[in-house]
Amino acid sequence: MSKPFVTGARRFLHALGEGFKGLFVAPGQTLACILSLAIAGSLLVLSLSFADLAVSMLDRTTRNTEVLVYLKEQVTSKEIMVLMDRIKGRPDVLAVKYLTADQDRALNEELLPQDIVASMPQGSIPGQHALNIAFDSGTVDLQVIEDLSKFLKTLEEVDIVAEPPVGAARVQALATVIQYGQVIAAILAALLLGGILFFVVGTLARTMDSRLEEMAILKLLGATDLHLKAPLYIQGIVQGLLGLIAGAVVAKVIIAATNGYIVATLGLMRPIPFNQPLVFTLAAIGGVLVGILAASIASLRRLP
Repeated sequence: MSKPFVTGARRFLHALGEGFKGLFVAPGQTLACILSLAIAGSLLVLSLSFADLAVSMLDRTTRNTEVLVYLKEQVTSKEIMVLMDRIKGRPDVLAVKYLTADQDRALNEELLPQDIVASMPQGSIPGQHALNIAFDSGTVDLQVIEDLSKFLKTLEEVDIVAEPPVGAARVQALATVIQYGQVIAAILAALLLGGILFFVVGTLARTMDSRLEEMAILKLLGATDLHLKAPLYIQGIVQGLLGLIAGAVVAKVIIAATNGYIVATLGLMRPIPFNQPLVFTLAAIGGVLVGILAASIASLRRLP
């Protein structure tokens, strides 16, 4: 075994040992730093998982999204059949169902409290023959719904297009709430990570202060700047890895604990997703990058 290899191995093991020893220079500060990274990491994972959940929820809600089109009284059955075929030909339409005036009246009755319906005179609840247009489950863009609504208003046979489209308000509200929550969680996670980065820098700087005399002696013995800084990078990487991987574990536990509730309460066939290999891989990469960046900032100060 060559001497340069042995020397290099010894230096690496020394840097590794000093890096782990640095974690215990200020153990309370190091623990707080790792816990803070874990919180920020879990928030980030939950935020990204929320994005996939939003797609699932919007898809589920859109399946119940319909436009109710009231037809003019003088429209004949033949004209209705032609109109239905014309609307069915659109790629964003899943199905078109004809409703008689009595069927529409019955649906209107279902929307009212039964005690009010019972107190009203017979035939006082309005009803008009109409077309019930259901959207394809892949249609989640409200602009598509609005465009179809505008198209329907141009048809001669159409009297009134129900506004807003039935179910569209729910889609809009749901999309807004989920997107708002996702953006807020992502911003909080980003701000927290940014703040914690300087927390890590402070921890590493404190480690450097405790090793000033040792580094001065090593410098006199011919140690390079890289050799002096290596323990700092190892400590930063270890802190970053421990923090962000712990955050991924916390996020996994939270998602697993809430999925049962979401499936039971909201009836979602697809709960909050968690891509374990991808999440832990990104957490490891992120931990290394955070550690390197923090160590680079901390080591900007002049070495002895």
